[in-house]
Amino acid sequence: MVRLHYIDNLRWICILMLFPVHAATVFCAGWYGYYVLSDYSSTAAHCFYVSVVTWIMPLLFCIAGMSTKFALQKRTSLVYLKERITKLLVPFLAGMVLICPIIGYYALKFHTGYTGSFAGAFVHFFSSIQNIHSRNGIYGDFSVEHLWFILFLFIISVVALVLIQLEQRLAGLLLNLKNVNLLVLVLLFIPVWLINFVGLEVAEYSFISYFAIFLFGYYLFAMDSVQVHLEKYRVVLFTAWVILTIGGMWIGGIILGHSELLWGNSVIFVLTGWTGVLALMGMGRHLFNITNNFAAYMGEASYPVYIIHQAILVAIAYYVVMLAIPPALQFAAIVIFSFLLTFACYEIIRRIPVVRALFGIPSSKKKLS
Repeated sequence: MVRLHYIDNLRWICILMLFPVHAATVFCAGWYGYYVLSDYSSTAAHCFYVSVVTWIMPLLFCIAGMSTKFALQKRTSLVYLKERITKLLVPFLAGMVLICPIIGYYALKFHTGYTGSFAGAFVHFFSSIQNIHSRNGIYGDFSVEHLWFILFLFIISVVALVLIQLEQRLAGLLLNLKNVNLLVLVLLFIPVWLINFVGLEVAEYSFISYFAIFLFGYYLFAMDSVQVHLEKYRVVLFTAWVILTIGGMWIGGIILGHSELLWGNSVIFVLTGWTGVLALMGMGRHLFNITNNFAAYMGEASYPVYIIHQAILVAIAYYVVMLAIPPALQFAAIVIFSFLLTFACYEIIRRIPVVRALFGIPSSKKKLS
C-alpha cells in the first residue's frame, strides 16, 4: 500500500499552526478567555484565530479517521487497540501529571495573583478536580487543557473500532459510497452542524461532531476516488473557503459585530470550517504529497510537540506580556521562543527511553503510523 505523505504533512502543519494560534489567543481578551492575556486586544489576532479554529480540529479528526482505515488494513483489531492505549491513553495520563499542572500554575499566577510555590499550585490543581467544568482550567483549577484532543481521539477510536467491526459483520447494509460527488461532500457539513448542538463541546465543535468527522475520514476520505475528486476541485474549494472566511468570519462576524457567526452552532461557522477541510485535503494532495528528511522529522515530532507546546507557550507568554514592547513583538517573541524551546524539550525527551514512551514516541525499532 502506497503511503499518503500529504496526510502526514497536513498533520504536522496543523500542529505547527497551534503556536501562532495559541499565541494569538493571548491577544484576544474580551473575546476569548485564556491562561494568560495581554492588556492589548487585537482585532487582527482575533481574525487570525477565528480563521483557523473553524477547520483545524475537524481536519485533524478527519485525518485520524483516514489513518485508522489504513492502520486496520495492516493490523488486527487487537494490535490497533493496544497501539491506541500506548500512543493515546498513556500520553494523556502522563500529560495530565507532567504538563497540565504547569499550565495551571501560570494560569493561577496570572488570574489570581498566586505567589506560592509550584508544589502548592500542583496540589491545588488536582484538589480542584471535584469542581471540574469546561473553562475552569483558565483560572488554574483542574482541567485536561489541550489534552482533550487526545482523550477524545482515544474514546472515538475505541468506539469506532466496535462500530467498524459490527459493520463488517453486517456487510451489505452500508450504502454504496463509491460514487460520491462534490456536492455530497460539501453537504456533509449539515449533519456536522446539526449534531454540533448536542453534547460536550470543545473548540467550537461537539464530541459527536468530531466522532462523525472521524467516521467521514474512515469511510469517505480514505477512498482514493474521493481524494482525487477533492484534488480536482481544489481551486474552487479553496476560493470558496477564502470567501467564506473573509466575508462570513471577518466582515460578518468581527467587523459588523455579528458574533453568532463565530460559534460552532452557527451554520456559517461550520460551513466555513468544513469547506476549509475539503480545500486543504485537495490542496494537500496536490502540493504536499512528498517526503524528505525534514518532513519525516516533523512527522515524528508533531505528536509529542502537541503534548508539550501549550505549557511552554503559556509560561513564555506569562513573562512576555509583562515586557514594555509593542504587542506585535510580544506575539513574535511568544511564537518564536515557545517553538524553539518546545523542540528543544522534544529533542531531550526522545533520547530518554522510559520518558519517550510517556509522550507517545515509539522506539527506533518500531514506528507507529
